[in-house]
Amino acid sequence: MSRKIEELLRSEIVQVMGCTEPASVAFAFATARKYLQKPFDLRSFSARLTATSDILRNASTAVVPRLNKRGLRTVAAAGLSASAESFNIFPSMNLRLANKLLCRRGWLETRPLKQKEFFVRAELKQRGETVAVEITGRHDHIARVVRNGRTVCRAGPREDAELNMDEIWAIVKERNPALENIALDFITRQVRGSGARPPAARVPALVRARMLGAASPIMTITGSGNQGIFIGVPFCELYRKKGDAILPAVLFALLTQIHLTKRASRISGACGLATKAAPALTAGLMYAQGASLPEIRKAIEHLPRRIGYIPCPGAMASCGTKARKVLKHVLPQLEAV
Repeated sequence: MSRKIEELLRSEIVQVMGCTEPASVAFAFATARKYLQKPFDLRSFSARLTATSDILRNASTAVVPRLNKRGLRTVAAAGLSASAESFNIFPSMNLRLANKLLCRRGWLETRPLKQKEFFVRAELKQRGETVAVEITGRHDHIARVVRNGRTVCRAGPREDAELNMDEIWAIVKERNPALENIALDFITRQVRGSGARPPAARVPALVRARMLGAASPIMTITGSGNQGIFIGVPFCELYRKKGDAILPAVLFALLTQIHLTKRASRISGACGLATKAAPALTAGLMYAQGASLPEIRKAIEHLPRRIGYIPCPGAMASCGTKARKVLKHVLPQLEAV
């Protein structure tokens, strides 16, 4: 069981520059270009992006790092100009090529899908050749690659462990060093901002900067960098004060975040800071204080209702304001640790 939990954590915690929905779309286009059998032809190619509406919303509104522009054409150009084969796609962009692509118009068609399941399909066409890449379930899971109508690569659905709160409690109580090391890596590699500012000020500022295209690498959790910042920065501050004693609480928060995401969805029309990250951070902080599992379960069930519904119109600078609003509901627990 511990091995499966370790694999689950490592798959759900990924370091990425930029917003994860644009990164997922760019990753799909970068992969499509890689599977072309002929050299990529800037003069003759066309592209089509099909994705769920929530993905298109976030991918179109977040600023792409290094290019410092937003829009789906910018995201696609970033992917087509990238050389990396990993999900952390933006650091490898060829800026000159990306800007050449942006000077040309009319090459990208977009099609929204009305469904909850995570889905991205990037299709690249040029003379005599078509390649399509499908990402399903999660931001970095390439499920299928199709070239000229034939499937050339297929991956089965990811079968991640489903955890309930009782199982999370038992896992954390074991004090598994490998799992706690993952928790330590998450908080120590997380973007931190100015240490002179308290987490209540740092978290919103870091979230806002990320939405505006900051080039800092972010430790994401369950596909969200903003939620990674929200959980990671307060715990990083606590680690500075309390050392390894805080790691079980970090692990509890991370596993709770995974549990809540599995129970709901990775991306939706509701702000994930309110529905997932705030309850997960609260769960970890309460664990650090010695709260019982029934107390923690009750708190995380009631917290989203106390915060209220916060809509997500996109990945924008206003996410920082939302982070400030949501964090106020968690600060009493943070101050009590």
